[in-house]
Amino acid sequence: MASIKQFQVTFDCAEPGRVARFWCEVLGYVVSPPPEGFATWDDFDRSRPP
Repeated sequence: MASIKQFQVTFDCAEPGRVARFWCEVLGYVVSPPPEGFATWDDFDRSRPP
């Protein structure tokens, strides 16, 4: 019987937006637009409680 091993990798970086754009390009992902009523994802993040 085959076993499945799952793991996660976390990258710490000074420019997370730049790294995210890189991985989107490499993996063919498309960044979803921010929720309705927000111009950017940063605006949305700032609207959430700490």
